[in-house]
Amino acid sequence: MAKASVSSSLSLSRSRDPIDSLEGFSIPPQGALRHLIMERLLRAIFQRHLPSGTRLTVLKLASRFGTSSTPVREALVELAGIGVVDFIHNRGAVVAPFGPKELREIYQIRRVLEAEAARSACGHIPLPKLQALGKEIRELLEHRKTANWAQRGMAVDRQLHELIAECCGSLRLAKEIRRYEILVQTIREIIGPMPAVQQKALEEHLRIIDALIAGDPDKAAQAMADHIQSAAEVCEEAMFSQK
Repeated sequence: MAKASVSSSLSLSRSRDPIDSLEGFSIPPQGALRHLIMERLLRAIFQRHLPSGTRLTVLKLASRFGTSSTPVREALVELAGIGVVDFIHNRGAVVAPFGPKELREIYQIRRVLEAEAARSACGHIPLPKLQALGKEIRELLEHRKTANWAQRGMAVDRQLHELIAECCGSLRLAKEIRRYEILVQTIREIIGPMPAVQQKALEEHLRIIDALIAGDPDKAAQAMADHIQSAAEVCEEAMFSQK
């Protein structure tokens, strides 16, 4: 009798849909539902709550999130566009494989995009903006024990990358960079603050800014490529070294 009960429990565990582990929005979300749903799904995929091959049924996801089907469909299309979800004939949307290889590929694409953006933006970013960011970074490096140090560091990080994308002179390139930003931001949130890593990133940002101020496009592109490669290595170590 006990053996039958254990067998029944194991069978139920195996048949449980991973989508059932997702939480709905406790408060009806305001603004871009598609973006919020993308973030929730990305977090679940990156934390392996939604394993590779999991079917992402629109109606069930909409029910879990307490939304209509439209923003769920839009979110799945966006995620397919950045390679996190696959659309398979007769199966619909499924979670694409995600591991160290896929993480490296995400950062490889980001490195190509943002290095070119840094090269193209060189000479087109107002110097006062670069100088203000450089001053903020130097203050952070000199005063690591100040309140909200980690939050200020992350804010400067976003400002610099956004400024370069805005000034690169290509709307298409800037759009592609923004598409990958949600991936990068979700990964950062999962990993959490790492002060030593953040200090290294600030130093790398300073090298990017110095190259941009000096008007050296090749040096700016190389500094950006080095920075993103460094970030990729940190993320892979944090997410997969003990898996």
